[in-house]
Amino acid sequence: MNEAHLEARAPDRFPADPPAGLDHFVLREDLRRVSVPIDQFGSWRMHGLSFALLVVLPILCACIYYGLIAADKYSVEFRFSVRSATELVADEDNIALMIKAGKPGKHEIGALPYMAADYLRCRNVVRELDRDGWLRSLFSRDQADWLSRFDTSKSDDDLWHYWRDMISVSVDRVSGLVLVRVLAFTPEDALALARAASVSAEKMIDSVAMRERRDAMFSAEQELESASLRYSAALTGLRDVRNQEGTVDPKQTIKNSADTLLGVIREKLSLERDRDANRKVLSADAPQQKVLSDQIRALGSKVASLTEALTSHRKNAKTAAQSIAQFAKQELETRFSKTLLEVAQASYERARQESERQHVYFALFAEPKKPEIAEYPRRARSVAFAGICAFSLWGVMMLAVAGIRDHKIER
Repeated sequence: MNEAHLEARAPDRFPADPPAGLDHFVLREDLRRVSVPIDQFGSWRMHGLSFALLVVLPILCACIYYGLIAADKYSVEFRFSVRSATELVADEDNIALMIKAGKPGKHEIGALPYMAADYLRCRNVVRELDRDGWLRSLFSRDQADWLSRFDTSKSDDDLWHYWRDMISVSVDRVSGLVLVRVLAFTPEDALALARAASVSAEKMIDSVAMRERRDAMFSAEQELESASLRYSAALTGLRDVRNQEGTVDPKQTIKNSADTLLGVIREKLSLERDRDANRKVLSADAPQQKVLSDQIRALGSKVASLTEALTSHRKNAKTAAQSIAQFAKQELETRFSKTLLEVAQASYERARQESERQHVYFALFAEPKKPEIAEYPRRARSVAFAGICAFSLWGVMMLAVAGIRDHKIER
């Protein structure tokens, strides 16, 4: 009821001229400004029309669509896990393995279950399943309604977005078990789609495991080749040092030189004793004494040369100590490179043996089964949800209109 209507009815309750006294005039003005619910929400006709348009009509449309038009969607699920060879036991079935996997401390969850879950939601699996147009034809069956049916003329990106709405993938963080659920418009299509998705996931896991084994073999081969080249270079360096020094075993050569030096020193000392003994009976100019002196000087020169060959203070002198140092350095490099080669050979052999065994297994412990009844759409729940949303929207709009009108009246 607006102010004009109140003004028209005001003479029935109040005289045209206000009576004497200010209280009666204030009372009339206050009564004219009082807002009633029908003034805030508008006329009942507009009220009912808005309720019919915003609440009744959406509910009616939802009832018609979900009751008469919406096609049935069949759901098929399968569960799998990714296990390594060390976790599998020959005398245990897959169910026992899954129960054991759920216990803490038995194993560590890797990244393969999450990789498989992401793969089932990515574009690659859509391209693989729709390689010959099979996935498009499956989602565009005549059993699907016009709103749920996929348009085969759309792009691959549209098909990928549609696929993400038709598949649900979840991973248990504790056990690493993967639950996959797919939707289709017929029970046969749902079963075939679930089986195709499980095969794609198994291929992806096998390809990842094969790539890891191939990378491990390649790395082992590279290490073995590098170690072989280093050992060959070390042997070549040792051969060059032997040719340069003119000996195969420097220790034996030095030992022989030392023995020769000791023999020369003994002989020199013996000649010196003979010379000193002859001085008692012979003079220094005696021929015998001159011969002994010449022999002693010759042996002294030989001792000096042998000593310098073993050790010397001169920087440019070629001594046995330098030869020993070069041989020791090269022999150390040879032994070290040989050890690296042996380690590389062992690593390569282990990598080869590991590559011949399968380490990652796709354990499908809950196989897909053909559904008997359609799980979606949930018609009553969908209609109720549409009604709640429509009524909530209508209520919010009515409250907003009432607030705006009340604000105008106060002004």
